[in-house]
Amino acid sequence: MVTILAAANVPAAQSATVPAAQVYAAQVYNACSRLTAGQVQFNTYGAPRVTFATATDRNRTQVAITSCVKTASGYSTEWQTTGFAGINGFSAPGKAWEDTNRSPTGSFTVTEALGRRNPGTALRYRTIKPSSRWGGERGSTYNQYFEGAGGPADENLWTFMNQGYYEQAAVINYNRLPDASTIQGASYAIFFHAGNVPSAGCISTTLSTVTRLLRTSRPGDRIVMGAVGDVFRSASRTGPSDTAGKSLASIHSSSDVLAVASDGTLWNYPALGNGGLGQRAAIGKGWGSARSVSKIDWNRDGTLDLLAQWPNGTLTVYPGRPAGGFGAAFTAGAGGWQQLTITAGTWDTSRRYPGVLARDVAGKLWLYDNPAGRGLGTRRLVGSGWGNVSNFTIADWDNNGRPDLLASGRDGILRLYRQDGRGNFLSEARPQIGTGWSARSITANYSFQGAGTRGLTVLFHDGALRYYPLGQGRWGAPGTIGTGWGGIRTLVR
Repeated sequence: MVTILAAANVPAAQSATVPAAQVYAAQVYNACSRLTAGQVQFNTYGAPRVTFATATDRNRTQVAITSCVKTASGYSTEWQTTGFAGINGFSAPGKAWEDTNRSPTGSFTVTEALGRRNPGTALRYRTIKPSSRWGGERGSTYNQYFEGAGGPADENLWTFMNQGYYEQAAVINYNRLPDASTIQGASYAIFFHAGNVPSAGCISTTLSTVTRLLRTSRPGDRIVMGAVGDVFRSASRTGPSDTAGKSLASIHSSSDVLAVASDGTLWNYPALGNGGLGQRAAIGKGWGSARSVSKIDWNRDGTLDLLAQWPNGTLTVYPGRPAGGFGAAFTAGAGGWQQLTITAGTWDTSRRYPGVLARDVAGKLWLYDNPAGRGLGTRRLVGSGWGNVSNFTIADWDNNGRPDLLASGRDGILRLYRQDGRGNFLSEARPQIGTGWSARSITANYSFQGAGTRGLTVLFHDGALRYYPLGQGRWGAPGTIGTGWGGIRTLVR
């Protein structure tokens, strides 16, 4: 996102550009070695190339930019330079929002680029035309490329290109697929672009640096950005499980497979990022009586939490800690939840925090809002006649930025329920997208087969655990990722 800044617009504390050597020294900086040592707070999923953009603190706009390339022994420094983040620096993890002039903090994929002409990148490339826009108006084009007249909040890519900013730019997949469903208002047009000036939330550096990054980038490479204290952890907090950029949090990523054993132990089978699972680790006890368990970033702080339904009718959140374990549990829903079948996730993209879709015994489907990342607020009816549905999960089937509901009935047919992005089902016939889906559990996940991939993990009644990749409104080739899972009590959604 570009904001054209004169010197007078830059806060006094940040107006002077600090020499590059001082930027690096102030950060005690060796990003690639720290990535190799497992001292990065955010998961990089073993990406072949990871670019860091870090500032000394959240309120600084000047950043050190370091490109790390993966080798047989870890990550090595490919090049290093300086640039700028948002005019007000970086947001706290999970707290980016429009009109703050702060860049988001976290780890994001880079899968496409745009500019005047393709410099020779393997990323999907859009040549900017006079009609090229990036959506800032609320609706289906929010945080997406489109062509047309656009509205006041939509970025005119042609204008910014001719001013030098989007001469070349890589799209950082913050608040958009394949990294996450788009949340209306959570900020848009976060690019790695030319211009080398503070922006409204992008990372800006020299045109030669952007061109170099584009020429070496491959889909699924990642950029990690934020203040040093948010991005890196101390050497004393690394461990043997924290390799290839894996998080120290008990749930490393949304693609991990979690299961509750018959004795109530909660196990995490970490996703390796290549379609396989690593050595399991116990991350909790006493989960045997839970009616369901979901993994979700409930408060959008960048660390996955657990949401549990209990027989006493409560719905409880266990907040994940970045260094491992879970914080003090709190109640999100106080009563009657033992009678509901739920799935949690982003359904209404105008909301900042994920919510809960719940089917009651009468077959009505309700959406419960999560207004502040704590307890649930009001609910609204979004559907009826769901009594014969046995499993449902939120996933973007056609990769258009709007979440869909995939639901299987007692007949084993998997049906697609599309919506308008604001949580309202489209008035259309429900396409059948699969048969033989009589299963114990169906769960959507991301990056299981590599950065940016999407799919469903399905536990069948015969104890087979299978993965079904999602393409652009079609299936990829499924595969079995485990057998003998019939004895588990609960597969975490």
